[in-house]
Amino acid sequence: MRRSLSLVLLVGACRREAPPGDVAPVASSAPASSVSVSAVPSASSKKPEATSVDVVLAGDAIPQVKVLGNDLTQIFARMPAYWGAADGRVLNLEAPVGERKGLPSDKSILAYAAPPAWFDKLWSVARASAFVAANNHACDLGPEGLAATVAQGDKAQAKLVGAHPTDPWTRVEVARKNGRSVCVVAWTTFLNDKGKKQKGCLEGSAGAKVARAELGKAGLELVHQELGKKDRWQGCDARIAFIHAGREYKPQIRPVMDQALAAAAHVDAVVVSHPHVPDLVEVVTSPAPPDPNAGDGRAAGRPVPVFRSLGNFVSNQGIAWTPGMSVELLEHEGLPDPIRTVWTRVAMLARLRFAWDPAELVDGGPVSAPPKHVFWGYGLLFTEREAPITIRLRPLPLGPLDLSGDPIAQKLAKGPKPFSDLLKSPCLLLENATPVCEATTKPSPALEPSAVPSADPPPVPEP
Repeated sequence: MRRSLSLVLLVGACRREAPPGDVAPVASSAPASSVSVSAVPSASSKKPEATSVDVVLAGDAIPQVKVLGNDLTQIFARMPAYWGAADGRVLNLEAPVGERKGLPSDKSILAYAAPPAWFDKLWSVARASAFVAANNHACDLGPEGLAATVAQGDKAQAKLVGAHPTDPWTRVEVARKNGRSVCVVAWTTFLNDKGKKQKGCLEGSAGAKVARAELGKAGLELVHQELGKKDRWQGCDARIAFIHAGREYKPQIRPVMDQALAAAAHVDAVVVSHPHVPDLVEVVTSPAPPDPNAGDGRAAGRPVPVFRSLGNFVSNQGIAWTPGMSVELLEHEGLPDPIRTVWTRVAMLARLRFAWDPAELVDGGPVSAPPKHVFWGYGLLFTEREAPITIRLRPLPLGPLDLSGDPIAQKLAKGPKPFSDLLKSPCLLLENATPVCEATTKPSPALEPSAVPSADPPPVPEP
């Protein structure tokens, strides 16, 4: 199926927009054959009934021991203004909610737990609209821990995507504005725990289930089945799929993009987390769903942005990297080394702007309809560290297209592909810019063709 569909790898064929209210000219260097960039109308010309909704999505928040030793208020103190100004904010919670004492005593087993108090504060400080709870660590505290996560979410009135008492594929509304709604569905491709623990989390033996679609043919069929269910997206004007998949500390692999392509038949944008390093944005041409009668389907042939990996958001990885070290993907004894690899300290924030033209009103609200435009871009953050355990997020880079004012950004721009290209694309948004990239599709360089490994490399103990 995938060979008959066209893909495009976007690293520079977009432009930046001036702050809201101004409309900047299209960059003359943008190849017209690959991307059309449409400016959002200024406030003076915008029709009152037209609506745009901004959603920002972030990668993995990992409650490692040294992360828990930081003040979340300080970690988020330098977040860019667009994070708080967005209509919706979503991030991946890389752990069940519970106390660390419930984790396995075997330290060679990499497992996490988010203490309830920390979870509640993360919810408040990050101003999250929803947490993604479907990831490979979802069952680290067993089926009971997954159930406790759902219960704590209810208690804190924190929305969870990908975990639910009965249907973990339930769509969750993350933003609503002027009668327009944006919803997210999330799933993981695997769980770390096997046997009875995994079975219990998938089947809900303790009262909660996690959504999973394994890589391969069966997983593709399940994605189409779940995202194409009748009334799955009822009440949602814009749709996002959030997938937890890939190989750690590596560029994204083809089997994951196959799932993203399947999801594109049903949604308007796809984001992926798990590799712990950021990756490029690829635009795919949406296929038709296998079942022509699939409920609430989208039209085939649409360009759908796929954020191949958001990387880490809040973590202690990369702690041993210093500005004098290499910006390559480093290894230790033949395995990826997340402790000394700088890209584990680079966070990607996916920025989506869904826009609708004036619409017919029914009962005082607009008729439900797909967005007329899906504008996208991304921001980059860097995790600063100071001894002994200080962790702070800050925007990266700090200047428009000129990295000379930011030595870290300047060095990262000389790193290996595809990571270094992230700092060179005009779709990298400055702090006060708005997403305006709107892409068409064409053939692109192939992703890694390698087979999916049966498991990730042996876990690296927390530093």
